[in-house]
Amino acid sequence: MKLKAKPRHLKDEMNMLYDEIKPVKEFIKGKSVAIVGNAKSLFDHKFGAEIDGHDVVIRFNRGFITQTERQGSKTDIVLLACELSLDEKASYKAKFYVNRSKKTKTGELTICDGRRRVFRVVLESQPSSGFLAVDLCMTAGASKIDLYGFDFEKTPTFYNPAGYQTKHDYAKEKEIMLDLQKRGVLTIHEND
Repeated sequence: MKLKAKPRHLKDEMNMLYDEIKPVKEFIKGKSVAIVGNAKSLFDHKFGAEIDGHDVVIRFNRGFITQTERQGSKTDIVLLACELSLDEKASYKAKFYVNRSKKTKTGELTICDGRRRVFRVVLESQPSSGFLAVDLCMTAGASKIDLYGFDFEKTPTFYNPAGYQTKHDYAKEKEIMLDLQKRGVLTIHEND
């Protein structure tokens, strides 16, 4: 994939390495991380125990746990691109609730816009929360990164209404994730 040239101001923003969420970075450092996406195909597998076996489990938005044998039961970090009610937030029982932008107010911590802006240029679209979570784990120095419920739009997000249109370019994100898997940076558990 050919990347567009980055404007000079983005160079400084790329160096913003999630310092605004330093407690989250420290929590991830040196640990195994399961990043649990919300693809409907997640329910075709029984990954629950495997997910819960990780030191850290990251979930997203309204990906509430409904089937523990398929989704696991553990949640440490919730990365949010939407608002949650107090009851919805409490259902996760997470240690950290992180807003992916200043527009979201549910979490106690917020990722700066710098990294998102850089990835918007690279991907030519809004980066998904999953994409940002992978970058966060790599930046924080996770010992192992495993992705579950990531099928790059083969199936819809399990909680979105039929016909929902995403702002993400999952084909480009898939290309990058497959390259990271090829290099041994992460593992995508899609058809195990």
